[in-house]
Amino acid sequence: VQPGDFFNRSAAHSKAAIEFCGGGHLCLSLTEMTDADLWLIGTPDDAIADIARQLANSRHNWANTIVFHASGLHSSSLLEPLKNKGALVASAHPVHSFADPKQSLVSFGGTTCTLEGGPLAIEQLAELFSHIGSTVIRIPASGKALYHAATVMASNYLVALQQIAIEMLKQAGIEQQQAEQILQPLMTQSLQNAQKNGSISALTGPVARGDVKTLELHLDAISAKDPKNLTIYKELGKVAVELARGQENLDEARLRAITALFSDINSSEQ
Repeated sequence: VQPGDFFNRSAAHSKAAIEFCGGGHLCLSLTEMTDADLWLIGTPDDAIADIARQLANSRHNWANTIVFHASGLHSSSLLEPLKNKGALVASAHPVHSFADPKQSLVSFGGTTCTLEGGPLAIEQLAELFSHIGSTVIRIPASGKALYHAATVMASNYLVALQQIAIEMLKQAGIEQQQAEQILQPLMTQSLQNAQKNGSISALTGPVARGDVKTLELHLDAISAKDPKNLTIYKELGKVAVELARGQENLDEARLRAITALFSDINSSEQ
């Protein structure tokens, strides 16, 4: 696939994209864009429908062209105006963090890409993504919102969780750089263990051991320094309890006692 026309609200961003892709033509408006066999709408989610309407009202011949957007949240239904003009529409979402585009060129191989939309569009996009090393999965339109929320939890919120842990270490008297040195290998190892052995087997720590007193001290320390982190700790703790239950190493009374800590219920009532 040869680079074609590029349009962005920022001409500088278009120029950077052209340079990165090794070719293409800068357009300063949608009306300047020429016909193409393949169109990618890479706008923020809230702009996709409007861009689709503008393109559908343009002079282009849309018959049998493929138009897709890259939103993980929305389905190809946002492209209905183009579909009505004869375009083959789809959504394609690579499950990949593009924080560093150059690094992504190296690491993209093996990335899963979820496709949704018309069968002809999906068939051709699946071939294209396979050629660049992606594993293709088809997803129903009804599942996209929950699917996208799951990827946000696994990626964006993992970063947020690291930041919370860094702040807690700083509150404990450890400097930023040292906090990062402590957490990053630990997080990497834990993630690798979960990926290799599954979440249940990978769980370690006080919940897995049933250390109620340790967890009580954790809650007291968090409450004293930054109470807003209590909710996060407790909600994640509830998930950890279910993983610990799956390990079958703790009796039910101990599991109920830990659950009570995370639910603000006196364990004597269990």
